[in-house]
Amino acid sequence: MTRIHHVRLAASVSLAAMSFSAAYADTTPAADATSSGQIADIIVTGEKHEAPIQTTPLAITAISGETLQERNINQVNDLNGYVPGLSIAKNEGAERVVTIRGIGYETSENPNSQPGVAFHIDGVYIAHVMSLNQDLLDVDHIEVLRGPQGTVFGETSTGGAINVITKKPVLGEQSGQASISYGNYNYVKATAGVNIPITDRLAFRAFTQYLHHDGYGYATEVPGTNGHYPLEDANDLGVRASLLWKPTDGFSALLEAQHYNSDRSASLQKNVDDTDTRDRVVTQDYPGKFRMHTDMVYLTLAQDLGDVARLKSVSAIQWLNKHQTGDADRLASPYFFNNLLLWQDKSRTFTQEVTLSSIGHDRLEWTVGGFYLRQHALQNIFQTTIPAAAAVVLPDGTGVNFQTDSPYQHTSIAGYGQATYHFDDKLSLIAGLRYTHDKISAQPYQYFIAIAPRSASSNALTGKVSAEYKITPSNMVYVTGSRGYKPTGVSFVSDIPFTPGSFSSGPEQTPASFKKETVWAAEIGTKNDFFDKKVRLNLSAYYYWYNNFQYTAEDPVPFAGGTDNIPHARIYGIEAEGSVLPFEGFRIDGNISLGKGHFKGDHLAIDAQSAAAIRAATFAALGYPYNYYYNATIEAAVLAAEQNTDGKRVPKMPGAQGEVSATYSWKMAGGEVSLRGDLVYRGSFNYALFNVAQYDRVPAYTVYNAFISYTPDHKPWTVSISAQNLTNKLGINSRFADPYGAGTTSVEYIDPRQVFATIAFKF
Repeated sequence: MTRIHHVRLAASVSLAAMSFSAAYADTTPAADATSSGQIADIIVTGEKHEAPIQTTPLAITAISGETLQERNINQVNDLNGYVPGLSIAKNEGAERVVTIRGIGYETSENPNSQPGVAFHIDGVYIAHVMSLNQDLLDVDHIEVLRGPQGTVFGETSTGGAINVITKKPVLGEQSGQASISYGNYNYVKATAGVNIPITDRLAFRAFTQYLHHDGYGYATEVPGTNGHYPLEDANDLGVRASLLWKPTDGFSALLEAQHYNSDRSASLQKNVDDTDTRDRVVTQDYPGKFRMHTDMVYLTLAQDLGDVARLKSVSAIQWLNKHQTGDADRLASPYFFNNLLLWQDKSRTFTQEVTLSSIGHDRLEWTVGGFYLRQHALQNIFQTTIPAAAAVVLPDGTGVNFQTDSPYQHTSIAGYGQATYHFDDKLSLIAGLRYTHDKISAQPYQYFIAIAPRSASSNALTGKVSAEYKITPSNMVYVTGSRGYKPTGVSFVSDIPFTPGSFSSGPEQTPASFKKETVWAAEIGTKNDFFDKKVRLNLSAYYYWYNNFQYTAEDPVPFAGGTDNIPHARIYGIEAEGSVLPFEGFRIDGNISLGKGHFKGDHLAIDAQSAAAIRAATFAALGYPYNYYYNATIEAAVLAAEQNTDGKRVPKMPGAQGEVSATYSWKMAGGEVSLRGDLVYRGSFNYALFNVAQYDRVPAYTVYNAFISYTPDHKPWTVSISAQNLTNKLGINSRFADPYGAGTTSVEYIDPRQVFATIAFKF
């Protein structure tokens, strides 16, 4: 089936289904209709106050915890296809690059740079991107906000924000739930949760989750494994606990803690030059491992100030510690190796946010707040190779291809305010501003040479202006102008001046620090319920002026790349989402997004993979000189291969993507049966900005999923079967071209067919 046919199929099916509603997901599709056969209203906290999603003038999608379970969505990465404009790509196995409407994270190799989509748990900003690897625990629902959220969510939300809302203790209610799932690949998922009322004013909730499955693929040449070293397995344990104290009607204190531990083999990354053509089988000889644990403790205090305002404080401490090893060259050869012996990321972050919000005001609603973040982090990498290909050879003969021991700190301080004025029942105006100051400091230590401590600071004024008009109580239009900001940072490059052909040379082009990134956005949208809430259709269109795009830059000097800026880009697109209830028990949902993004203006940059090929070819043509790639002629050849980024596509932005699902529920054998099938399509895109097909192009894929459940009347249990990727499609999630170290290009796949049965209990 051709790419064009795929695009037309996804577009026609999704539009025929009126698209997947941003308002859909508070419950499962069958339960999302009320007893009157209407599409239910969903309450979200998208702008830090509760409001029905259909009256919130921004593009926002909510997905329930029940839907996450049905669709086997265990991590943020599994959301691909279910949210318009959202694309999540793997990177080097461990990292997750989240992109919304073409704005994401092109500098993930630089640990002190910031992502473009802010990730939160219960409104707490999660500071380290490696934390996106953790499983989703005791989730009530997930909210995904599209477009710059520079007022209430801050400096890392140029593309949007993801907020995971967990379940809370309930006063006066004793309840619990448990589930056990089993499927192919020895898939086991066990969950248990309990809500305990200690007193009339005190309640406790606890939840635990265990997830395991065997490897989705394997490596053939790891010594001592009989040609079958498993990759892409899972052994995860998560625990949450929360304590709610509400001594008066106007005050509450909620203490929450979360722990997550992951013990896995390495991710399956297949070198594009691997000669083994079998699916999910790689010719690699190093036993990669992945270990990560995260901890988080946060306290939320809320005090009503009469019937005028509510004062809220959220204090949080979070820790991350990740260890990773792997086969960096992604091949097996008796003559060459490049192994990642250590890749450690550590982080400790404290955040404090205080807000004061109006309550009980019909005409004017307002929120003011302040935010503080202090992060201490470390990245430690040690990568070895054969001495002939090494950047450094140690006295014991060990060849070192890359080494860094780089502590860094991030401090952010912000103040913000937003107000909504309702002129009447139809017209409202929203306006907000945020001022943010960021400082990044680092003390790099690379190739066993200390680099002088450095820092970079940036300030930004961001915000939004939005107008909302209700044509009827069930139909509204809005228009929004907003500005988002991502802070500056430093590159871990030498401060020694550039000297052609010298091993001790600093970079020729890569700056020691890079500029802040900003985006101006215009959006127009409409949210609609028709036919007594039996049809829901939400539409949005946007145009972005994107400035100082941060990207990973290659340098003519080997191993001297860092982060730089492309001056301008333009991004635009449309999104549709909706639901239809054609008749009792039957529901259709879907979404579609179409978008484009291109860089504008002249800017010269070097493709890392092309540079690696030029270095190797020139090195051979010169007769393999003693100074390896540190040769003035080789550096000049790499510099001559610079490309102008003008007109190139913004990376990690599929031109088209969408999803459509159909659900039918009916009474049978003393209970209710619910059957759902869905199709998810993700269009092709360029993983990196150079548009080199062999290295950058990620092809489109289509997957089919299914779910069936049976819930008996007046019984506390449900049985279900869930199946993802029914046709076992070998879809490519990403095509990662490593800009450092081995310089390899690898593909990472979507998960294979996964079928599992679940029995769940509630009491």
